[in-house]
Amino acid sequence: MVERSGGPEVKPEVVFVYELIDQVVRGRIRVPDFQRPFVWRRDQMCSLLDSIYREYPIGSLLLWETDTKLSSVSWIGRVKLPEHSDGSVAYLLDGHQRLSTLVGVLAPEDATRFRVPDDEDPERWKIWFNARTEEFDHRGPGESTHYWYFPLNKLMDTVAFLEEADRMRKDGGEEGQEYVGKVQHLARRFQSYKLPVIRIMNTDLNNAVDVFARLNSTGQKMTSDQMVSALTYAEEEPGEVKFRLADRIDELKDLLSGYGFGGLDRTIILRAVLATLREDIYETNWTRLSQRRRTDMQNGLPDAIKPTAAALESAAKFLIDIDVASDRLLPYSMQMVVLSAFFFGCKGAATTEQREFLRRWFWVSSFTGWFSTSNPSRTGWLVTEFREKVSRAARPTTLEHLQLDEPAQPFPSAFDTRSARARALLCMLLGKCPRKPTGERIEEPWRLIAEQGSNAIGYVSTARTIEKELQSSPANRILRVDIRKRGQATSWLTTLGEDVRDEVLRSHGIPPDAYGDLIRGDINTFLRKRMDYLMDLEREFMIRNGVTPPTDRQPMPSAIDTGD
Repeated sequence: MVERSGGPEVKPEVVFVYELIDQVVRGRIRVPDFQRPFVWRRDQMCSLLDSIYREYPIGSLLLWETDTKLSSVSWIGRVKLPEHSDGSVAYLLDGHQRLSTLVGVLAPEDATRFRVPDDEDPERWKIWFNARTEEFDHRGPGESTHYWYFPLNKLMDTVAFLEEADRMRKDGGEEGQEYVGKVQHLARRFQSYKLPVIRIMNTDLNNAVDVFARLNSTGQKMTSDQMVSALTYAEEEPGEVKFRLADRIDELKDLLSGYGFGGLDRTIILRAVLATLREDIYETNWTRLSQRRRTDMQNGLPDAIKPTAAALESAAKFLIDIDVASDRLLPYSMQMVVLSAFFFGCKGAATTEQREFLRRWFWVSSFTGWFSTSNPSRTGWLVTEFREKVSRAARPTTLEHLQLDEPAQPFPSAFDTRSARARALLCMLLGKCPRKPTGERIEEPWRLIAEQGSNAIGYVSTARTIEKELQSSPANRILRVDIRKRGQATSWLTTLGEDVRDEVLRSHGIPPDAYGDLIRGDINTFLRKRMDYLMDLEREFMIRNGVTPPTDRQPMPSAIDTGD
């Protein structure tokens, strides 16, 4: 045993795969609650098994051995762990994805008789060895019955292994016997495979969490919210979670889901919480936080959740009021962080003048692409300005870190909902209350975007005669009035009743004087007229909301934005 001065005791060893699985099944190895969830893709799982088959190293596992009872997950892979028992338990600090794969795929059927609740992909644990190709893969129900496929959950069970080998031999004849030989070779490889395991002892939870965070800052990196959640993990009593940020972020996402913004990335929610705490919203080097700062965050985070929830709720309501009713319509997700900081600063009691200023700022930042050209420092300063200054100004008129009179980006030459500029245009169009061919208003048209994404936007025409620059133009895109029907919109546009025609056309951003061109089949003229009309509508919208229109009317390509 090697002991580092002033640090934990470290004990390296090598352990057979089947021994690790047995320790998990008996509850002697557990995964602490501060670990991130299982995130590996199916191909990563198969690659791990292939490495063992080829006797390649797959890295070591790090276990923290302690008598302390720690809150831990109930499932590893598809194995339900028994309740905590007295005595020493080893908590996994590094190797969760690998161990979960091995346990979930190789554990015998009697250890996996329960179904993992809310498993998004329960079939991922069912992996076969293809004895023909000597490859590991996931197969459909029909394919898995081929005699050359061997189910890996029967590899470690002697009786089940012999039954499967006998099936392969009977069903495949001479070829089956050859495949049985390959499966026997497979079994020898897995039964003799050893993993290096490093056990650390005589250390406390805080140090164990620090080791975990540092290890997971490399490789397949943890997301920021996972890292902060791990570093600030605390227990009231042994085995009783005091605070887990990941759970609180889940709750905030659930809250926002009720307003149409549940699809926001968890990192955005974390930044809203950090803005409430007056922390750096773009902090990346979490593992190097001083112990004092980490303690401050552990103490401050629980109290920051409730006011952040109220601020995010106010931000969502404000966005709905300005016809941005879904995270899929939000030009930049960081706009939610800025709004949350503002509503936290004013405690939700925004004046009429402040709300008008927010409206102007929102559309200026959307149409000018401010967030796409900003850097983390500038964005952080803007968040601070809204929290500390705008929220306290009775009649805000200017910003230090954003020029409100900057001209908008040009009209987009192509419509792509991944572009913030295109989403801003779409918000303007949805605000015109699109109507059905009958003249009735489409109830909550934004919901089509929220549920269907870009599939909710169809083409006016797909005719081959359309000029190239018009084919992908916003002028050739239109909200699908019936999501169940495919095809071009000309099929219903050309059959509108005269009593509702002009009203329906205008609600979709179509000038009535272009209708004759559509009827005659002159699609290019129709689309050029509609593009001019959309530019005029957008210009009026910008002026009404305090945005300086583009300097010219020449459409230009728009950047694809991540919203970060």
